[in-house]
Amino acid sequence: MDDRTNLSERKRVLMRTKLLDAAMRVCVKRGGPRPAIDDVIREAKVSRATFYNHFNSLDEVMAAIGEELGNQMTTDILPLYHVLAEPWQRVSVGFRLFLLRALLDQTWAAYVTRIDAWPHNTLVARHMSLDLHNGKASGQFNYERIDAASDFLRGALAHCIQTIMEGVEDPNGYMDSGLRMTLIGLGCTDQLCEKAVAFSLDYLHAWASDENGAGRPKWARKIDTEEGRRFMSYQPSI
Repeated sequence: MDDRTNLSERKRVLMRTKLLDAAMRVCVKRGGPRPAIDDVIREAKVSRATFYNHFNSLDEVMAAIGEELGNQMTTDILPLYHVLAEPWQRVSVGFRLFLLRALLDQTWAAYVTRIDAWPHNTLVARHMSLDLHNGKASGQFNYERIDAASDFLRGALAHCIQTIMEGVEDPNGYMDSGLRMTLIGLGCTDQLCEKAVAFSLDYLHAWASDENGAGRPKWARKIDTEEGRRFMSYQPSI
């Protein structure tokens, strides 16, 4: 690849990023997750032709933002997630973290609930597949095909995020139930399911209280809101 090709590619990436950033800013200003194309090009100060040089539709922009935010979320939680050795721990903590983010940040949730924002090459999908593979190899999970299991896990997570975003009675209890049913679907034993539900809640309580030294990303500062305090005070009924 010569210098001219490199320069052209950098310009393409920069303009694409500029358009995505403009769409996000418009969404924040409007207080909702979906701008119009005219809003985006006005905010980015580019022509409609420039927009269509990079995206075919507004839906494609929304999917790209969702994918970017999902990847960013995965990067945010890696310090907390990577120290866990067991696949059941990683799946349960990661699942609950995404639902907690949805509880605290509805704008973020509105983007990442798009199914087309969860392609197989995203960071979250790659980590899921690795955990599923290791979980089956260790006997913690029991499923027939990893591609079907990965699709099931991503779909369950996306729909649970959407429900949390839209509002549900007792969101913390809903998180417990969603995680429990997901693990059952992956072939975990009843005993391991209950262990994972309890572990993930205790682990995130310790994290939110800054007890484990993992640090908190910017979005997690909302743990000090009313919803965050409810999460911190929640104890599952026995």
